[in-house]
Amino acid sequence: MHSTYERLRSRWAAERQPDQAVWLGLLDALDQLPADARLAVLLSDVFETSIDVVASLLNRDTEACRRLVDDAHARIHAHAAMRK
Repeated sequence: MHSTYERLRSRWAAERQPDQAVWLGLLDALDQLPADARLAVLLSDVFETSIDVVASLLNRDTEACRRLVDDAHARIHAHAAMRK
């Protein structure tokens, strides 16, 4: 069984549209993150969940969760820079 990510990646790769390349890059970058970092980024950035709530969900203190998100952002940006 293929994951949603794999189905999207296959479909977007076949279409080769510029906007799909952006989404593929983001999906690839997210896929490279550890699961807790990926969850923290998605909850805080996409779903606008407060860092305190994210920290509670991940059983971390707020400052550690903030560092996790900051590190994930840096890794996503580095991944984007490598794709240029």
